Amino acid sequence: ERMYTPRGSVHGFSNPHDRPARALIILTPDIGAQYFRDVAEIANAPGGPSPAKMVEVMTRYGLVLAPPK
Repeated sequence: ERMYTPRGSVHGFSNPHDRPARALIILTPDIGAQYFRDVAEIANAPGGPSPAKMVEVMTRYGLVLAPPK
């Protein structure tokens, strides 16, 4: 499957299955691989990810967390 998300669109993803999912994400313009390294560090932190730290990283890269539905 594939999708296109125009710049500025609110979007997200989830994995409702009991096995790992894989995704190939191509960003243009590229925000850089370091963003994903920074997110992985937070996501894999002992005790689980910190939402505040995730927002901090997203903001640093010009991304905005959408409010909950």
